[in-house]
Amino acid sequence: MDYLLPGEIQTVDSSENLEDMRLIDNAMGSGHILVYAFDVFMKMYAEQGYSSRDAALSIVQNNLYGLEIDKRAYQLAYFALMMKARQYNRRALQPEKVKLNVHVFEDTDTVSPEFLDALSGEYADDIKQIIELFSNARELGSIIKFDKTFNWTKLRENVEDMHTDALDIFGMNQSKKIVLKVLTIGEIMSTKYDVAVTNPPYLNKFDPDMKKYVKKNYADYSGDLFSVFIFNNINLVKIGGYAAYMTPFVWMFIKTYEKLRSYLVANKEISSLIQMEYSAFEEATVPINTFVLKNVPNGSNGTYIKLSAFKGGMNVQRDKVLEAIANPDIDYLYRTNQANFKKIPGSPIAYWVSNHVFGVFANNEQIKNVGDSKKGLDTGNNSKYYRYWYEVNSNDNKWTPLNKGGDFRKWYGNHNYVINWQNSGKVIKENGRANIRNEKYYFKKSISWTDLTSGPFSGRLTPKGFIFDAAGPSYFGNNLLTMLAYLNSKVFNTLAYVTMSTMHYPNGQVGNMPFKIPAKPITIHIESLVKNNVMFSKTDWDSFENSWDFKRHPLLLHIADDKQTEVGGRLENAFAIWKTEAQDRFDQLKANEEELNRIFIDLYGLNDELTPEVEDKEVSVRRADEERDIKSLLSYFIGLVFGRYSLDTPGLAYAGGEWNTDKYQKFVPNKDNLLLLNDDRYFDDDRDIMNRFRTFLAVTFGEEHVQENMDYIAYVIGKKADNSEQAIRKYFVDDFFKDHKKGYQKRPIYWEFNSGKQNGLKALMYLHRYDEGELAMMRTDYMYPLQSRYEERIEKLQQWVQDESVTKTKKQLEKKLKHVTQQLKELKQYDPIVRHVADQRINLDLDDGVLVNYEKLQDGNKILSKL
Repeated sequence: MDYLLPGEIQTVDSSENLEDMRLIDNAMGSGHILVYAFDVFMKMYAEQGYSSRDAALSIVQNNLYGLEIDKRAYQLAYFALMMKARQYNRRALQPEKVKLNVHVFEDTDTVSPEFLDALSGEYADDIKQIIELFSNARELGSIIKFDKTFNWTKLRENVEDMHTDALDIFGMNQSKKIVLKVLTIGEIMSTKYDVAVTNPPYLNKFDPDMKKYVKKNYADYSGDLFSVFIFNNINLVKIGGYAAYMTPFVWMFIKTYEKLRSYLVANKEISSLIQMEYSAFEEATVPINTFVLKNVPNGSNGTYIKLSAFKGGMNVQRDKVLEAIANPDIDYLYRTNQANFKKIPGSPIAYWVSNHVFGVFANNEQIKNVGDSKKGLDTGNNSKYYRYWYEVNSNDNKWTPLNKGGDFRKWYGNHNYVINWQNSGKVIKENGRANIRNEKYYFKKSISWTDLTSGPFSGRLTPKGFIFDAAGPSYFGNNLLTMLAYLNSKVFNTLAYVTMSTMHYPNGQVGNMPFKIPAKPITIHIESLVKNNVMFSKTDWDSFENSWDFKRHPLLLHIADDKQTEVGGRLENAFAIWKTEAQDRFDQLKANEEELNRIFIDLYGLNDELTPEVEDKEVSVRRADEERDIKSLLSYFIGLVFGRYSLDTPGLAYAGGEWNTDKYQKFVPNKDNLLLLNDDRYFDDDRDIMNRFRTFLAVTFGEEHVQENMDYIAYVIGKKADNSEQAIRKYFVDDFFKDHKKGYQKRPIYWEFNSGKQNGLKALMYLHRYDEGELAMMRTDYMYPLQSRYEERIEKLQQWVQDESVTKTKKQLEKKLKHVTQQLKELKQYDPIVRHVADQRINLDLDDGVLVNYEKLQDGNKILSKL
């Protein structure tokens, strides 16, 4: 067989004796391969002048072999192959004349001790060894490994000559039958074939017996069972024979399979390979490839087809393969010599790479030789030792900033976590499960990135004071700015795709990447651009309250600068100013990134392969978004009401610790740690959210502009209501807590008390101001007065209904009456539940985090809105 492409046998040796050409389907549940191979052999036999009748019997008896571990799959394969033979020869259904070489593995653990005792002669020990090897055959299947060569004919004769008792009280006949089957399978496994084909199992979590066996016999290829099959099957074939596979394509790139790649590149020839699109199989999204290995050392270029750009299912994939076969000049077909793969650390099967890129890897320094690329700690229990920074008391020094990777973001940011590193991490180090790696690098300035992501590599400059964990590997060195520019460049991402195309960026592989040190004048220019990029990214990151360096909402910057006249009291103008600033920042960062790309493309000589342009989606600072930004202003307002923020004090005013009233002058927080979210106005004081909101707008934009700013906000948030106040009120009642949960990764700091579907009582409190008397205060100062207001409203509505003569208006009043009546009922039912929790005077500890504390107060999903 000269050339075998997955899915198509294109040219075949004109063997004088086709009966000597044998194919084994060594899969688990893939008997359809035998059926396909049958059709191929029929064409080959016809070319040699055989009749269809003779060819069919010869093929199933001499050319096709199949092994299965699943009995049902074996039966289906056997039946399908028999029907193919019957299509051409009726004698195929006469089992005494036609013997198929398709078998299912048999365990030998049922072979009786008496049978073993009865074995004798010079082959007895060999037979016992085979029986022992097959004791777990239904699990191990064809990866059972023989340590010696057996004389299978003599072994079979020895067993066949054994005399068994007709009464067979010791199971001798059954044992003999099993052993003969096993010897047949063993001979098939030790035979060398022209072709071996498999769609092996994808399994990397083994039961203890399998794990022990694989580690003992296939240690270098034990990352997954499919990789064991790759190694095993290429050694099932003759010198010059072929092994064809369908497997996940991760073996081509990731470190787990580096020894397998090195073995194949050094000892076998990758004849052809097709890398499929992720969703090629509609039933499942699996990274699949299909490929053919030839059992010879590398001697010629392999053929590779890259289908990752072609979506639409397996029919599209098939058509694109046929197009490539018909037109070898098509741009997604590659021919390369696998010897090139050894030029790249880890020997990835990077068949699409140009000779120039191979030269970049071969002729430049590696990152690990100019700095230190390190993996961080594993605590063994992140939920115990990690917190989002906003969960804990900001004055508690036990919590230390932590780099933990995060979303795609370049230059600066993703500072979301803190870790309990009190007393140099004493409690973590003593838990017995932690792996404290590279502690001497903690708190140093670094470049951090996300180990596992769904997108391109994105590096961020991290200031001093951080610890880093395994999910956020970090680089340390004296050239941080230049290295950060390189890591965020198109050049690096192009090279990284060669070795890390699975979007997995471990520190070791990043450290193996090539790096060319620029000349000093170029370095100075690079560093200047990077400083600006970091500044742009930091300004963007700190413009939102999820940053611990957030100072004041960007739509309120006119309070502290010279933009008062430009804003003119109108929130819409403030947004327009912010929109322009955000767009300018975005455009300048994009221009800087393209300039850096130009520099590195020139430096690495990749002008013929890359262009410097950056797509908008790859610029990771945010443009203005009217709805998002107005809603974030409403969130900032809630923070002002509770004293988390102050219009007089930049940044956090209160996040635990001692309360200081001197911080609040322009806008004074609520005295109580509670804010009602009523769907209508029931109070004319600080208990009502819209009273507070009007005060906030008057202070920030002027009393005379309150209504027009209310109208603008109502328009932006898009809530349907009779007027702007009702629209904004409706947002706070229906949507604020949902948005807050989402923005705070389901770790809300403003908690919502919720009596039920009728919104009889909805109220917010600020976690960091909670005390044990919170719920008792809520009952006496809020719930009881609200109950009285409901009762008063019901009386008025009843009277209005009675007096109303216009039918439409009457129905509207009746609907409102029904709703308020239901709210009152719900509130009364909620009261004993709140009282039960209030009487417990539950203590919350901020160190425990939101989830633990929320569950304490929730009392079985009865008090608070669900997370």
